[in-house]
Amino acid sequence: MSSPSTAPSSSPYGMGGLCDITGNIPELAGSIFQTKNAGRKREMQTYMMALDGIETEADEQDTLFTKLCIETVHSSYLAAQNRVRQYTQFLTLLKREEDAWAQRASRACYLMPDYKPGSHSF
Repeated sequence: MSSPSTAPSSSPYGMGGLCDITGNIPELAGSIFQTKNAGRKREMQTYMMALDGIETEADEQDTLFTKLCIETVHSSYLAAQNRVRQYTQFLTLLKREEDAWAQRASRACYLMPDYKPGSHSF
């Protein structure tokens, strides 16, 4: 029986382990990495196919989600319509206030017919 350091090894790198003296990864380890990578690739393809299936198949949750989206959009539309109505009412009130001040200014001109607003000097 020969000593372990001089025994012939089945590894092409002469050490019988996963790495040779220079630290290179043997072919066996490389094939393990390729297998894991291929498994991840298959897993990603399966995942993508499942995502594609979600788009084509409608279930209860999809229907509920669609209904809730439509109700949300409709509620937003009604809220915007309500805001427009409120702004219109507010503009109407401002216009009335402007007209009231215009009448007051015209009546004030009758009290002092020679006075021109903005033409005074201090």
